[in-house]
Amino acid sequence: MTNVAVIGAQWGDEGKGKVVDVLAEKFGCVVRFQGGNNAGHSVHFGGQQFALHLLPSGIFCNQTHNLIGNGVVVDPSALIREIDELKERGIEVTPDRLKISNRAHLVLPYHRIIDQFRDASPNQRKIGTTGKGIGPTYEWKAARRGIRFCDTHDKDDFSEKVRTELDLAQRLNLGIVELQQLHLDALMAEVWPAIHRLQDYVVDGVEFLAGLVEKNVPILFEGAQATLLDIDFGTYPYVTSSNSCALGIGAGAGVPARAIDRVVGITKAYATRVGEGPFPTELLDDVGSALRKHGKEFGTTTGRPRRCGWLDLVALRYAQRLNGFDCLALMKLDILDSFERLYVCEAYRIDGRETRVFPASLQQLQNAEPVYRELPGWNEDTSTIRQFGQLPTAAQDYVKAIESYVGCSVDLVSVGPDREETLLRSDGLFSDLYKR
Repeated sequence: MTNVAVIGAQWGDEGKGKVVDVLAEKFGCVVRFQGGNNAGHSVHFGGQQFALHLLPSGIFCNQTHNLIGNGVVVDPSALIREIDELKERGIEVTPDRLKISNRAHLVLPYHRIIDQFRDASPNQRKIGTTGKGIGPTYEWKAARRGIRFCDTHDKDDFSEKVRTELDLAQRLNLGIVELQQLHLDALMAEVWPAIHRLQDYVVDGVEFLAGLVEKNVPILFEGAQATLLDIDFGTYPYVTSSNSCALGIGAGAGVPARAIDRVVGITKAYATRVGEGPFPTELLDDVGSALRKHGKEFGTTTGRPRRCGWLDLVALRYAQRLNGFDCLALMKLDILDSFERLYVCEAYRIDGRETRVFPASLQQLQNAEPVYRELPGWNEDTSTIRQFGQLPTAAQDYVKAIESYVGCSVDLVSVGPDREETLLRSDGLFSDLYKR
């Protein structure tokens, strides 16, 4: 048995959904362990594109179980919409294939209203959230006021808990008109039908995963967002509200640390970010626009254009040190095919000094000037290549430069969105997984 975690190494949108989809058939269960429907994982196969927000990306593999872990905050209405949308496209998501931890917290309408008001208010710091209610739900959880799936067995008891929390939300947020106008009956009419439909999916997540571990069933842990958005280790306060690096798996899934055997880091061949916050290698010129255009860099969840820039090796090495990546998956290498020259950031210049350390201080990171290394482009189409050794020499050198700086092998290279547009290194972790 080998249990593997797939973790974003940048600011999200790296291509985790594709990697999980590629690997899923080798695992008995795929587990989402944090985040909510603020995530957007894209999966392409058979000429179709699917966007997943709450469902684990193993949902397309018929023999694989999928668990939404206790660390995920779940909007029940959004999850039902996602299940129904897949059914309309011929993919049935049954309780045999999808499980929800009974300890997972619910995102309720008052959470969404508060989230959207805060991000639109001129009196609040603008973080650039998705407005899905994720942050306020985690706040309620930390304040020990949250409502979990295990609290939904009895409608009357659930309604009374919601009444108490809605009253609190309204008393604490007198200036939010939409919230003051929200009534319990309307709230229940919105959420209860979805919660009722989901009852058959709810399990004790701890017992479910412990049973798989005891039977030596391999588990794949799927992170949402990414390391640089982690609540503790990201670019705080411009981060998500959960631990989105590998350090969050134990608490978010309900497994001991020793249950994780390998950790795979996912990085694009360049860098992107959605929302506010520091981004040292951001390009506000024609090159940045070209990366956005060729890479189709628009948010899966929000549709917002992503900020684009050169690959930041300082940040990537920081992510490697936090997560202990056993290998990297390098995504969207093909987007760099048409560039004459490429650049990677190898250091920051802060207050006149060069450093290879990713700073905790927001001010230092905002003032960081990237120190670039120039590399030649390859000016060849890589999208039809299926073996690493057939890549142009300059493309192979680009990959090797990343490996040398970060101290971690690149075992998978993606040259397109489809499952088939994937190169596996013959001596790497992914090849070993496919041999078993």
